[in-house]
Amino acid sequence: MTNLSQTDPKHARRLRGGLMMALAMPAVLALSACGGGGSSSAGGSAEAAGTQTEVACGEVPVVEPNDPEGLLKDMPEQVSAAFNGWPDKVEASAWADLESKVAEGPINVGYLQQDSGSPVAAALAAEIRRQAEESKAAGEIAELLVETPGGAGGEVTAADQVRAFEQLVRKGADIIIAQPLSGEALVGAVNAAGEKGVPTVTFTGYVASPYALNISPNGFDAVAQHVARGAEMIGGEGNMLIVQGIEGMTVNTTSVETAMKVVEPCEGIEVVGSPSGEFSDPGAKSAVMSFLASHPGDIDLVYQVASMGAGVFAGFADSGRDQMPLILDNLPTAASLAWWEQGRAAGYEGLAIPGTGTQFGEALWEVALRTMKGEGPKVNQIALETQFITDDNIDEYLVPGATTTSAEETATVGSLLPAEYLDGYFTSPGK
Repeated sequence: MTNLSQTDPKHARRLRGGLMMALAMPAVLALSACGGGGSSSAGGSAEAAGTQTEVACGEVPVVEPNDPEGLLKDMPEQVSAAFNGWPDKVEASAWADLESKVAEGPINVGYLQQDSGSPVAAALAAEIRRQAEESKAAGEIAELLVETPGGAGGEVTAADQVRAFEQLVRKGADIIIAQPLSGEALVGAVNAAGEKGVPTVTFTGYVASPYALNISPNGFDAVAQHVARGAEMIGGEGNMLIVQGIEGMTVNTTSVETAMKVVEPCEGIEVVGSPSGEFSDPGAKSAVMSFLASHPGDIDLVYQVASMGAGVFAGFADSGRDQMPLILDNLPTAASLAWWEQGRAAGYEGLAIPGTGTQFGEALWEVALRTMKGEGPKVNQIALETQFITDDNIDEYLVPGATTTSAEETATVGSLLPAEYLDGYFTSPGK
């Protein structure tokens, strides 16, 4: 759901198209890519969802979500609007009638963490632990049970994550928070746990089960809104460069396809290249510099799939380009915002969609605790709200003292699941 409070009225009219949302998966990509692989279909092809409307340049395509039972039509407008182009099947949650387990006494929360070593993953894990301590003090939980598939810092397989998940069930977890490397591989284990009365809350990996509550950015709509707004900012004309993450990765492919689809109606915009940055700043810098060395023409707009903004900025700067293009920065870092801030004096104005590990951890915990308090989740999918960083609010996201090579996240601003919005996903919010 797009946070339109941060856009001007003109953008609100053009970008909503009756719909809102999205964090471009982008954050999803950063976690799963940095974690050593795996795929999330929360950002699968929009064509798998439904029919698309025809749009003009700078507008967002409206695509029917994958909602075969029509469950979203009975949800609040701001919730149903968040599912533009949603590719994964929306199902009724198996936990809609679950009575409060917290009321029966402190519960045990299992946490299947992803040890990627990335700042996002580290901040997410830290927030889960912080929330657990608060809930312990409130008498809501007894223990946080943690399992890291394959151990810390090693190569992880789908079999490793299944074993770790099943270990949490054996240890007595009443609910499990998971960051799946492969949602598909976990389906059997999640179903088995669900039949024992244990819900699973996931992030970055869609698990096709009514026993799972899958939290994710809307990988289609977020990219579409970001690119549509970027196209409008350059007046619908210019050369565009797409910096991919890892070619062949599902969410990368979908992000690129969506970006191409959005600029298709823009007769004045030409996509001149799509080098791969491997979801790293050094990789993106190298890819951009190699591309620019053989393409001396101007570049007016760049869309980077996720978490490579600083590398893209550095690639243009070190190539000696006099003018920085508009960079659509998905999941920016403190370093990429430092580049943006550095360029403001020369008139640079960017656009970014942020998301921090702290926000992701908070979202996971809030959904898990609401479920165990008997608030009754309606469906098995929850779409994160998006935020836009613009020239008007960038100061809120800047990290004091950060440089163009810092390895930190941006500052955390607000929640990606505001209480009023999240209430719409539950039958008895606040119970």
